[in-house]
Amino acid sequence: MPVKWKKSPRFKPELVLNRIVAVRTRNPEGKGASFSGWDLDYTLPLLHSMLVFPPVARDIDHANLIWKAVAYDPGELTKESFLKELNKQLSVELSQREEKFHVLTSVSFESQLILGKTIVENVQIQFCGSMYPRKFATSRSVQIQDQRVPATESPQNYNKIIATVTAKRPALALTAAMRAIDLHRALWCLFCNKEMEMNGRSWIPINSVRLGAIHTIHRPNGSSATEEIWFEPHNVATDPYKPKDAAKVRQRVRLTLRRLSRCPYREDIVEALLMYVRALDEWNQTTAFTRLWSAVERLSSPGYGDYDAVVRRCAFLWDDTGFATQALEHLREYRNSCVHTGGESTQAKTYCFQLQRHFRPMVLFHIGNTGRFRTLDEANEFLDMPTDLAVLTKLKQTVARVRRFRSPRPHTP
Repeated sequence: MPVKWKKSPRFKPELVLNRIVAVRTRNPEGKGASFSGWDLDYTLPLLHSMLVFPPVARDIDHANLIWKAVAYDPGELTKESFLKELNKQLSVELSQREEKFHVLTSVSFESQLILGKTIVENVQIQFCGSMYPRKFATSRSVQIQDQRVPATESPQNYNKIIATVTAKRPALALTAAMRAIDLHRALWCLFCNKEMEMNGRSWIPINSVRLGAIHTIHRPNGSSATEEIWFEPHNVATDPYKPKDAAKVRQRVRLTLRRLSRCPYREDIVEALLMYVRALDEWNQTTAFTRLWSAVERLSSPGYGDYDAVVRRCAFLWDDTGFATQALEHLREYRNSCVHTGGESTQAKTYCFQLQRHFRPMVLFHIGNTGRFRTLDEANEFLDMPTDLAVLTKLKQTVARVRRFRSPRPHTP
């Protein structure tokens, strides 16, 4: 499936491409181009918003592909020639041979916690305890020292992780590995995060299982796969987490992943879980709240931002729907004040805990009902049904009458 332009009259890519043409100079040999001024940096993101990339290009650097298409387009940089060159560059990228990489990072599990290996999204995640294998540890330590990374290595008692993945480039390996690790963390946080916090520190993220600060990529022999080092600039270290019954939670996580793999609209749920765990990694609780609201919205009103539907569908899952509706309306008000007026509150972390209590039953509803709905829209139609039993009984009677009315009748001569 090729890259395509979005079918929307709001977008006019030729106007953007004309700005690029004005600053573009083709190289004399006919390969590549140079650009003057800052217009290119301003315009390339505009093109990105006008394009639809196929699922196969999910982990590829879209911005780099767009830059190559603009630079190497042999034509006059029209809508058609640009798209042709963009798809050519995508084909070249996809034709690259895959290699095995090992992504090294850590998570805030107690290092003595024995979690072994697990496979998530075709990525093998191995928990190594307090130390990496020697062939990786030496290379990683030297690279971090040489690069002078502006971040502090995670506490020694964090659980070290090696994520093994096949990818075309080191950066793509990192993307795939972090996606798998974050999905795994999301389920642990879903089951282990606190329900509420009294007199807590507002700048401490809510997630019980958080990433370490530095991530490196290695080849199978332990050497660094790239000079680049990825790090979390605002990472907040925490005391390592050790659940009361780790074996029970681990089994629950495995069961949830198994059910999730059978869900017809699995990708919708995975995206929401990733948004959830990355939201509650935030130390700024206002930012955490707005990102967590987006995770709730991803399941309850995908693509529309229908906040009436968000409130109605989330409240449906509570026994006391009236109370849940009031709680959600309160959270909706705060979300609007954050987005439209830049409002903040000293209670932002409390609001995050409250919103988490609505995200959790929503995502567990979808995972627990795997096989009952074919699409997310179909599941949301179920959540749109009335909650009053008397109303449902009357609706059932009405539907029965409609069915009888619409049923074929024998023809009379």
